[in-house]
Amino acid sequence: MKKSIIATGAAALLFFVGACCGCRSSKTPAHTLTSDSWQLVELGGGEKLASTDDDSYTITFDAAENRLFGCGDCNRYFGTYKEVDTRVLEMSPMGSTRMMCPNQTDEDKFFKMLSQVDSYTIDGDNLMLQKGGEVIAVFEAIPLISTQAE
Repeated sequence: MKKSIIATGAAALLFFVGACCGCRSSKTPAHTLTSDSWQLVELGGGEKLASTDDDSYTITFDAAENRLFGCGDCNRYFGTYKEVDTRVLEMSPMGSTRMMCPNQTDEDKFFKMLSQVDSYTIDGDNLMLQKGGEVIAVFEAIPLISTQAE
């Protein structure tokens, strides 16, 4: 009986210590759709897009104005969005600059993907844009840079 009580107490102690362990807490705050900018990692199916710049294929959601904007390969784009339910998006058709890009085919694929998005999921540092429950693009969080003068 005494061994059973000690074993139960030890198990409970391990449970509580494990639940409060600092190693389980995230070192970075959880990402939200609007907390970061996002850079494309791959289109659905693992396709990588060629880019001429490290800042290519990004998206940023501005909660204050329900705007979204970013860069394709060489063109900037913009539009509006509305989160109609948890992780369900409605996005306006995108407007963009009209420069001819060296990788125009890839940029066209990127813009086509944006027009198909109807929902999203965030998992760790990744934003997954979806169409009909299928992942059509994966982005990685990049910190927002403050534009306000200090």
